[in-house]
Amino acid sequence: MAIPDSDPIVNIPMVTPFRPDDEVDHDAVSRNIERWLRTPAGGFLVGSQTGEEWTLSEPEKLEIVRTVSQTLGGQRYVMGGIDCPSITETLRRADAFAEAGAELLRIRIPRVESQVEDYFQQILPRCPVPVLIMHQSAPQSFGLAGPPAASPEVIGRIASLDNVFGYVTDHDVRWEARVRWEVLTDRRFWICNGSIILHGTLIGCNGTTTAFSNIWPGALQELLELGMAGRYEAAKPLQTHIQKIDAIMLPYLAAGVKTSLKLLGFEGMEPRSPTEPMPTIEVARLEVAMRDAGLLK
Repeated sequence: MAIPDSDPIVNIPMVTPFRPDDEVDHDAVSRNIERWLRTPAGGFLVGSQTGEEWTLSEPEKLEIVRTVSQTLGGQRYVMGGIDCPSITETLRRADAFAEAGAELLRIRIPRVESQVEDYFQQILPRCPVPVLIMHQSAPQSFGLAGPPAASPEVIGRIASLDNVFGYVTDHDVRWEARVRWEVLTDRRFWICNGSIILHGTLIGCNGTTTAFSNIWPGALQELLELGMAGRYEAAKPLQTHIQKIDAIMLPYLAAGVKTSLKLLGFEGMEPRSPTEPMPTIEVARLEVAMRDAGLLK
């Protein structure tokens, strides 16, 4: 489908369902997507830390993109995630994702600042679909900012190049406020975490792609709309519910996100081996927080 031309957009870096034998459960992918289609989610990212990207082979990711694309049937968009410092390999993966059905690419900024501009100057003109640039130099940290991958000025220059759909922040909102000054106003500028949605709107964010999108995309949509309209007092109670759930869930990374979804009835929500599931005592705390937020009956 065409990428939405109105803001805000809530993008889901979707978790990967697995069968008991640790293989990807494509039937569960489809059924989970059908549930998310009843929410305001704008699109779906395959190949993210939330989706346990480092445990998936490239053929598995491409097959998931095909399943997602077929299930969506043009109703929403699908995005492929790439985290690779090689120009040649990034372009090969970009072509493979596009051939599988991806309509956008999320490309993470390489970790060596001296290489960042040349990397994107060579990649962007040759990418088959538009690119969402992501700034998270320590994606495994889930909620903690790593060292900046590049200066605000460098990020502003690469985000201003042709074929850039937008930019996703890291978790240091003070630092990202400086980046906002450098990025063209016609580019999407998305906040990266559900607990700081309102903070993001204060610095000019107009969308999100975050682990929490899997759980409650409608709440994130509402928060973005309220924050972009300056209605911060009205938004505070909802933001607090999200922060409380996040605080319990995110220390367990993808396993925590999957536990929340399992409580909601989503399928295939065991993490891939050898990742351990969330401890039972923490599951009980999470259930209380989700119940308090009205997510569970």
